[in-house]
Amino acid sequence: MRVLVTSKSFGKHAPDALEHLRAHGIEPVWPDQPHLTAERLAAAIPGFEALVVGNDTVDAAVIAAGDRLRLIHMHGTGLDGIDVASATAKGILVANAPGANRNAVAELAVALMLVAGRRIDQHMEGLRAGRWERSAGREVSGKTVGLLGLGNIGRRIVELLTGFQVRVVACDPQPDKAWIAAHGVTLVEDVDQVFAAADYLVLALPLNQGTAGLVDARRLALMKPEAYLVNTARGGLVDEDALCAAVAGGRLAGAALDAFSREPLPADSPLLMPGITLTPHLAATSLETSANVSRMVARNLVDILVHGLRQRAVNARQIAQASGGPA
Repeated sequence: MRVLVTSKSFGKHAPDALEHLRAHGIEPVWPDQPHLTAERLAAAIPGFEALVVGNDTVDAAVIAAGDRLRLIHMHGTGLDGIDVASATAKGILVANAPGANRNAVAELAVALMLVAGRRIDQHMEGLRAGRWERSAGREVSGKTVGLLGLGNIGRRIVELLTGFQVRVVACDPQPDKAWIAAHGVTLVEDVDQVFAAADYLVLALPLNQGTAGLVDARRLALMKPEAYLVNTARGGLVDEDALCAAVAGGRLAGAALDAFSREPLPADSPLLMPGITLTPHLAATSLETSANVSRMVARNLVDILVHGLRQRAVNARQIAQASGGPA
C-alpha cells in the first residue's frame, strides 16, 4: 500500500514511525514539489490508498480524484482544511491525532500571554534599533484568564497556569464537569461572559461553522481596554479587521496571534502593527510534538488500513450508518 505524504514533518523526528509503516507493508511517498496546491494534489493522488496532510487543502476535487483513496489523515489536529463531508459521502475515512500536540500549543499560548503583557517583542525591536526604552507591562499572575475551549489543549493551558494563581473563566460546548471542578475553573454558558471577564482571552477552539468569526467587533467591545487576546488555534476564529481597529483605537491593550485567515501572512497585512505580537503558526512546531504526532499517525494508518480498526476515524460512524453496517 502506498501513502502520499504532503506533511513536511511526518517522520522527520521519529524514524521509528516510518519503520512501523514499512514493517506492515505501507510505503510513504513524498511529492517532488515542496508544496502542493489543491489542483496539484488532485493530480498527484490517483493510485494512493491514503493521504497524510499538513496545512493543505483537501477539497472535493482532490477527494474525487482519489481513485483508490481509503483514508485521509491529518498530521495534527485541525480538520478545517479537509472536506470531511465529501470524504464521508465517498466512504473515505478521515482521521487526526488529537492530544499529541497539546503541550506544545498550550506552552506557546502561555508564552504569548507573557510576551504580549510585558511587550517583550517590542522591547527587543527597540534594542536592535539601538534604543534603550522601557515601558511598564502587565503581569499574568493574579489575573482572570478567559478560555474558550476546554479540550486537550485548553485543559493543558489551565494546568500550566496553576503556578500563576490566575482565575480561569471558561466556556465549552461539552465540558468535563468533574475535571473543571477539580481544577477550580469557573464554567459559564454564555461566551460573552468570558469576553467581559478576561484580562487575557485565550482561544483553544476548532474552526467550524459555529466558531468562524466568533471574535467579532461586538464581542471585542465587551473586553476590558487593558485586556489581551491570544490565539493559538485558527485564524478564521477572529475578525482581523475588527481586531486591528480595536488595538489601534486603544479599545484593547493588544493581541498575540499564531494563526491567521491567510497563511503565509501577507507582507502588507494590517496585523503587522504595534500592539500585536505575531508568530508564524508554530504552536505545534516542537521536536517532541512532531515525533508524537508522527507515531500516532503511523499507528493509526496501520490500525485502519491493515487491521480495519475504523473507529479511529472521525467519520467512521457516519460511513457505517450510510452503508448499513455496524458503527
